Amino acid sequence: MPSNPNEERQDSQRNRAKIQKEIARIIRREMRKPTVQELVAATGLTDKTVKAHLKRVKLGDGKSNVFQALTPNVILKLYERAVGYSHPAVKFLTVSQGSGLGSSVEECEYTEHYPPDTAAAKLFVQLVEGFKEKSETEHTLPGVFNFTYQAPAPPEPDGEH
Repeated sequence: MPSNPNEERQDSQRNRAKIQKEIARIIRREMRKPTVQELVAATGLTDKTVKAHLKRVKLGDGKSNVFQALTPNVILKLYERAVGYSHPAVKFLTVSQGSGLGSSVEECEYTEHYPPDTAAAKLFVQLVEGFKEKSETEHTLPGVFNFTYQAPAPPEPDGEH
């Protein structure tokens, strides 16, 4: 037991390092966050220990973050939302059989359409293309006053960043 309560025991540090390695390995290999059961199987630690360490696990020590492996999926989903998308869906309808004859429940398959989302499009262009909506210009008059003017930035020509 360490004499300083702020210091972590060595076995706890080892367990956390094991968990961090397995999380990074699964993210790199499968492009998703691992479940607690997968970490238990991979590290040999108990369910309780893994859950306790997951609350405090920090990935990346100044190195590139392993969660960056998930970034392409997020960018693709953001793009889909920005341009609009469709997917198959099922709707359950109550259909009347006529006056006094009751009703029945029918399952209807259809395609759900989502229109383009302008907020997602703006965020996509800012993240991927580096677009900035405003530019700041600071004007000074000697000995009088300073003010900052924000004006919309002109769009950059294609291919230039």
